[in-house]
Amino acid sequence: MVKKERIPELDIYRGILIAAVITIHSTSMALIDARHSLLFYPFLFLNVFSSFAVPVFIFVSGFVLLYNYVDRPLRGKHMIEFFRKRLMFIVLPYVIFSLLYYLTLVARGLMPLSDLPLVLFTGKAYTHLYYVILIIQFYLVFPLLLWGVQRLRQWISSPRRAAFVILTAGLVIQWGFVLLNKYVWTLERGSLAITYISYFALGAAAAIGYEEFKKWLFPPSGTSIGRGQLISWCALWVVWLVVGLAYVQIWFVAYRKAIYADSLVYELLRNAHALVSALVLFQLSVVFYRYANVRLRAMISWMGACSFGIYLLHPALLRVYRKLDLHGTPIEYIFSVAGGWLLALFGSWLIVTLCFRYLPFSWVGLGTIPSLPSRSKGEQVSS
Repeated sequence: MVKKERIPELDIYRGILIAAVITIHSTSMALIDARHSLLFYPFLFLNVFSSFAVPVFIFVSGFVLLYNYVDRPLRGKHMIEFFRKRLMFIVLPYVIFSLLYYLTLVARGLMPLSDLPLVLFTGKAYTHLYYVILIIQFYLVFPLLLWGVQRLRQWISSPRRAAFVILTAGLVIQWGFVLLNKYVWTLERGSLAITYISYFALGAAAAIGYEEFKKWLFPPSGTSIGRGQLISWCALWVVWLVVGLAYVQIWFVAYRKAIYADSLVYELLRNAHALVSALVLFQLSVVFYRYANVRLRAMISWMGACSFGIYLLHPALLRVYRKLDLHGTPIEYIFSVAGGWLLALFGSWLIVTLCFRYLPFSWVGLGTIPSLPSRSKGEQVSS
């Protein structure tokens, strides 16, 4: 079994995504406070356009898992090791932070202690924790998904065709559920992985056809770029911007004029924007890794490597910060929201970094302790 080359750009990718997550959370109150001011549209743009963050994190998970495991037999001791790592570095930190967040709500009289088992299984101990429940669901079914992908590769020798089948299957499953749920079941779907499976499938497809995917989206440095390739890149970025702006605009009309489109329109725009965002941001991460200042690149890479801990911790800092008076003149309000973003991102990052470096067993609460990114070959993509 050949070891896969490490893809250090993925840490840049995660760094961009965690910044987007915190952008969503730090601007959420501004959508209420600034609803009738000139500041509303800029805050709405930042909030809604960044909504690709969680779906694209799911894409990264699908990519990393298939990239690492598609050529491995995941059975017996391999499966035990797979689940042991997820239990230690994902489930355990999730449970610890869920308890901390939920007990603060219980202490304030906002939630009954008796609901704790339910919120642990649904990710409702705090608003951002549903993402971890999504990831856990994908981990639980991953052996079955991997088996299906491996069988598919035996039937379809072309990586491009296999990738197309995987992506199509993901879209069909997700939209089949969306339509059935809208017209038949009407289930609460916020933490159901099936509503995110197209992103996981796109990540899996990119991993299966990685060599061709890499040649198209980010060819080696110094190679010439064909006209057709350049046109496809421009088209990709234009679609990303146009669909993103359309998604922002439809929410602007809903907020300001209380005119709502059919829920499927919001679903379609969000799905399309997140899928295209996954490709655009992957390309942007590679460009950044190749051409950015070395220190800046190292900083963003380390931030990406710490992204899970930052994700778990940042709402606590944001909540403390919001106890301050965030109102005032428009300029003061802009700076106050920006201050929350800076504290949530860089404050969490600093705390996570210090814990990783100086606190024994910090992985218990913050997940895998990463090593500083490097260009070394022969390492696997962290999973």
